[in-house]
Amino acid sequence: MAAVLNHSAENFIDILISPTSPSKLNYLLYPGLLIAVLLPAYHFVLKDFRAFMALGPGGTPKTFPGYLRVSYLRLFTISDPFQPPPLAETVFPTNGYLRQLPQRPGPRPTVAGIAPHRQLNQKCTPELHHVLRGGLHKLAAACPSLIRKGSSCFEKHGLALFLYACTQSAPPGEAHPGLSHLNPTCQDTGEICHLHATDSSMHLTLHPLDVSLVLSTGWGERHPLAGKYIHGKKLLPSGFVMVYAPRQESEVETVMEIVKAGAWWVGGVDLAKTDRLG
Repeated sequence: MAAVLNHSAENFIDILISPTSPSKLNYLLYPGLLIAVLLPAYHFVLKDFRAFMALGPGGTPKTFPGYLRVSYLRLFTISDPFQPPPLAETVFPTNGYLRQLPQRPGPRPTVAGIAPHRQLNQKCTPELHHVLRGGLHKLAAACPSLIRKGSSCFEKHGLALFLYACTQSAPPGEAHPGLSHLNPTCQDTGEICHLHATDSSMHLTLHPLDVSLVLSTGWGERHPLAGKYIHGKKLLPSGFVMVYAPRQESEVETVMEIVKAGAWWVGGVDLAKTDRLG
């Protein structure tokens, strides 16, 4: 038996050192190299896919093809989510809505994903989420002729607020001709904002100057695809931002002020001044 093993070992060594047998050497090495490359790749994809699934429901199907689509979109993300969009000459209105915001105390939360794009920590309590959700319902109830509730056009689910076609509510001479909203959002549905049930953060669209204020005071960050064109199509408005979940009731008030800024940008309506708010 030992003689047989020694003979086999000698044959193996002969294969490795023989200059006349490259095909045999390749036969031995290629499978090993393939395993060395594919195994780490498999573990990376599996971990990344699980992280994608853990973000919960969003605008992308929770399937492996959906994961591949999001992985492709990573090639187009903005370089800095804390850099506001430029104030172009075509921006209308020219001034922002927000005059000031209190500085959000503490560090920013950890945010991950593209679709969905979610906050991973510093989430609010269920009770505070109920207060925030109630604030959106209250705003809609106070302005029934201006605001309707529904499922988000961006994410296809989740509570969202929409403005009816309301350029007529803008000051005289400040309405864009030919548009049903001053600054169309998702398919010009007039979506003001939508709330994420899993983390209590929001997505909404703001004037560039309001985006700058939200970023500088620590209340949110831009979506990774905000303003990006992919194959000639703009997927999201340049002012599309995530507003972080409130951690206490006083922060709900700040978040609601930002929501009003979104309504003003979408339709030129100042909800803080409408008679329906009392």
